Amino acid sequence: MKLKAWLVPALIAVGVLLIFFSTFLTKSSSRKSVSDSDLAFLNEKTGSVTVQNYEMPEPIQLKTNFSLHPKDVIKTDANSDALIQFNNEGQLRLAENTEILLDLLDSQAPVVIVKSGEVFVEKFGAKPSFWIRKDGQSLSAVDFALADKKNAPKLKDPIPNKLANETLSQNDIEVNMAARKNDFFKCYGQTLQRNLAARGSVLVAFTIEKNGQTSKIEISKSDIQDNTFKSCLMEVVARTQFKSFTGSPISTVFPLKFE
Repeated sequence: MKLKAWLVPALIAVGVLLIFFSTFLTKSSSRKSVSDSDLAFLNEKTGSVTVQNYEMPEPIQLKTNFSLHPKDVIKTDANSDALIQFNNEGQLRLAENTEILLDLLDSQAPVVIVKSGEVFVEKFGAKPSFWIRKDGQSLSAVDFALADKKNAPKLKDPIPNKLANETLSQNDIEVNMAARKNDFFKCYGQTLQRNLAARGSVLVAFTIEKNGQTSKIEISKSDIQDNTFKSCLMEVVARTQFKSFTGSPISTVFPLKFE
């Protein structure tokens, strides 16, 4: 009788544990196989690379061919790197001590949000390509590779010939904005008449529409707290005309320094 009394609870406990481990292993294994519904996968890695999302209480070590989904946070440690491959064959390499968040734009194109560290485009992939958001700027993979001089040695794809008609490069944006330098400093000169101590940095955020006109202009950060000054800067950006292009509108941030 004593044996039976002990055996029944033990069998129940074993059954509960088997159900738990069966569920856990099923979830884990489902993330390891790549399917068409996944956003990307880990193509190759060196050293320690982890992934975490809202379903995971703790980061887990990534293995090659591990499938990646929107909202996944991927992190490389010191002396580590990782090559992420998207379903459209685009490839992005994470340098050591880098952390990114994978997500989707409204257009369903993949976007890589760089939280820290450095990333390098190796392959653009088929259209629509992936996007990279870093330091407040959102750029296509092609534009990002053009803007970052350190990226050139990493590229395995040639720059598309029709780039000039499809989008604006970071250099195009900087040249146009630099041409308005005198207008920006006129705003600053008027501000100095009201406050001789005014100086510091300003970040202007705006969107460039396909027709080359600017929209959604705002001062995202300013060391000079003067509303008239800020309005003047925004008016300069509103009057700035870029060349037209056929791709998606470009959201960007341009830094200004006044001293």
